[in-house]
This record gives sequence, structure tokens and C-alpha cells, in this order.
Amino acid sequence: MKIARALFVGSYRIPHACLSLQFDHYLKNIDQTYIFTHCNPTFLDNIFRKYNIDTDNFIYVEDREMDSRWPTMRNWFLDNDYRGSWLYQQALKLASLEYCDADVTLIQDPDTFCIKPYECVTAEGKPKFFILPNETHSYGYYQALNSLGIKRQTPHCFVTEFMPGFKEDWLAAKHVLQKQNNCDPFDAIINSVSYEDGVKWFSEYEFLGNWTMTQRQVEMTEQTRFQYKTLDELDNLTLDYNCACDAIPKLADSIVFDWPTQTVVDFDIIFGKVKKFL
Repeated sequence: MKIARALFVGSYRIPHACLSLQFDHYLKNIDQTYIFTHCNPTFLDNIFRKYNIDTDNFIYVEDREMDSRWPTMRNWFLDNDYRGSWLYQQALKLASLEYCDADVTLIQDPDTFCIKPYECVTAEGKPKFFILPNETHSYGYYQALNSLGIKRQTPHCFVTEFMPGFKEDWLAAKHVLQKQNNCDPFDAIINSVSYEDGVKWFSEYEFLGNWTMTQRQVEMTEQTRFQYKTLDELDNLTLDYNCACDAIPKLADSIVFDWPTQTVVDFDIIFGKVKKFL
């Protein structure tokens, strides 16, 4: 079984990726890493190498290439949506399951990294999901499941910034979406979600996690996540947790990239707070 990892790096997530990629050795049995980005691949690769990240096994995929293959993802840019590309990024993650040359693709957001080993597929071939026990989010997250003709399968939450998805399960979902809704699969999903206060709420993690549970047996493990709301709080990270997640409200207060110098501001100081967990 071939396993890929898909990391989604917008320009504002470059510094987070420079930090999280330091901890890749905790992601077990990954054969290939795909970096999905709107940034120039050569520029991005040079930045990663500047921070001693081994990119020899990276494949860079620009958004425009994905748009050319699945143009209806652009319909996820909604008028007057203050979140910009937030929905579109989730459509990209769904499409990555089909794009990547792998049986399983581990979707990862770059603002979260493991500090303990994580194997996204068990020895028996089951997806191993991180979950947040007995947690519920926006109504739209679960309303989207109606497009597949299924209900929420578990009281646990899959919104953990890690999601292993089987290519064959996504292709099966696309078939169901098109057949049940008589339209393009991406349109079927986003059209199934109602507006709440002028926006639509969707979670690729809840969508894929619940669908996968209808297709195969799965295993779950609790994500004991350390959510830091200031960079100084990283000093309090301990091995009582298995993941660290940036929950800083304002991007400007988080780890940032200085474009004139093409460096991550105070990287050595920030990395020094978590380097002991390598």
C-alpha cells in the first residue's frame, strides 16, 4: 500500500510549514510528500531548504494545475465571503486524494505537527483517525453529509488537522455525489450546505471521516492537542500531548514570514521552544 502526505501551504502558512516539517519523522510510512500551493515552487523549495528541510521527496503542485483538472472547485469561492480561500482550500484537499499517486493520502494542515509517532494506516490496512472525543462543530459540517445520503457516524470529531483518505473511497464518494445530486460532485457538496449568517461552514475532515466509516473499518485514537494561543505558550508544551496546534487568533501575532529578507521571523527562538521534542 502506497501512502502519500498532502500539505497545503498558502503564503501565510510558509512559516508554519517551516516549523512543522521539522517533525516529519513522527509521521510513519509516508512514501511521498505533495506540497499544494499557490506560491512559486522553486521559491518555496528554497525557503524550506534554508531551514534544513529535506525536500528531495517533495512534489510541488500549483493551484492552477488543480483548477485545470477540477474547475468547479472555483465555485467554492463565494461572493462576500470574508474568509477568502478558506472553502476552496477544503475542496483542494478533497481533490488531492484523486491527484496523489497513492492508495492513501494523509491530509495535513501545516499549523499542526506531531510530537509523538503517528501511523495513519494500521498494519491491517485500516485508516487510523485522530479524533476529539464527543465534540460537535457547526451544523454545516454535518449537513454536507446529506449530499452523500448518510448521517453523522460518530459523536467524535475529526477536525484535528490530520486526515488519511483512501483514493478508492473518494472516487466512490464522487460517484454517489453525482448520481444522487445529478450534478458535478464539488457543486453537489457545496450546494448542500445552507448559509449561516451569510457564510457556509464545511469541514473536509468531518466529510471524509464520516464517509470512510461507511466504507470500511477504521481505528480511532485521541488527539491530545496542545493549542497555543501565544508563541510564548509553546514553552508549556509537554509529552502529555501528542500534537501541537497553532490557535493564535491573529496571524500577525503568530509565527510570520518576512518577505524582504525571505526569512521566518525569530525562527531560532520559536524552534528552540520545541526542539527538545525532535
